[in-house]
Amino acid sequence: MAAGIIGLLSAAARVASGEPAPASESGPSFSKIAEAGDAGLKFLARSQNPDGSIGTVQPHLQTGLTILAFLSSGRTEDVDQKSPIPAASEWLLRYSGEDGFLGDEEFPMESHAVCALALSELRGMVRDPARAARVDARALRALDYALAAQDKAVGADYYGGWRADPKNKACDRRVTAWYLLLLKSASLRGFEIPRGALSRALMFIEGSQKIPEAGKNLEKTDIGGFSYDATGLPVVSIAGAGLAAMSYYGRDARRRDLALQWLQDNRPIWYGPSFYYTHFFTSRALAREARRGPGPRRQLSRYAQTLWEMLRDHQNADVSFQIPPGNAENTRRMGETYGTAMAVLILNMQRQLMPIDAAE
Repeated sequence: MAAGIIGLLSAAARVASGEPAPASESGPSFSKIAEAGDAGLKFLARSQNPDGSIGTVQPHLQTGLTILAFLSSGRTEDVDQKSPIPAASEWLLRYSGEDGFLGDEEFPMESHAVCALALSELRGMVRDPARAARVDARALRALDYALAAQDKAVGADYYGGWRADPKNKACDRRVTAWYLLLLKSASLRGFEIPRGALSRALMFIEGSQKIPEAGKNLEKTDIGGFSYDATGLPVVSIAGAGLAAMSYYGRDARRRDLALQWLQDNRPIWYGPSFYYTHFFTSRALAREARRGPGPRRQLSRYAQTLWEMLRDHQNADVSFQIPPGNAENTRRMGETYGTAMAVLILNMQRQLMPIDAAE
């Protein structure tokens, strides 16, 4: 199964770039690949609460991630009559603010971005016309809320993105990466995104990348990485988020090459504090970068091999996925429903069934 996932990831990248697969490559069928993700989906479906939500800790975040996990598998309500998406999306619509806010009390802005992305990706896939209209209206309201919440201050090192909590003074680069995915998803559906909003957010994301410049003394091991703040040491979670943002928006190729090299030098390990967030973004970044040529495709294959072995070795008997050690308390409290939704999203990147994943 591991070889099949790696083969499909690489094949998807070749198809996107127009390069034919080598004759010697072989692997299991698409049905075998789907089996890996479908097992996790069954766990998520069994875990859905009677009211349609998922989880008890940060239920908005977990419900949004579950919707995205099913969409990433192509398991829409048209395809799967038992899909939890209708009840999950109805819960999000019912328990959201009139001002467009969709998030939890804990980590409100990140959970809002995830739920807004879920509704945006769901648009056009809802069978019931009345609920489809409500999804469309709420997705637009959630987008307006997101744009209004963006930091308007000047200074790419610290400003221009989104905060993890409105009470915080500093913007957060991982949270900002979620919002950039939301803006990309919305733009694919014809929403007008202000250029200034994109420019400020991308400049903020890129503001912490370690780039060799005149007058800067950088350690060789830091070059290309991204840090939480403008002057800190690079970390994998922000490097993955940063490269994903640059890849989705076609930013400077030299910066992306430096980020690829830094990620290649800092391989995945089964440890927190943000394992699943890190690899949600990194897997998408590498899959998109793999369209650029054979070097990034080889990097994708090596990364996929390592990551799959970790996930395979930490899947429970009930087919849920474990939370790695070193994670924060709120992540541990969310538990296997969170871990499984994120693992499915990571494993399904190669299928490119969500519009945001398939976008050029």
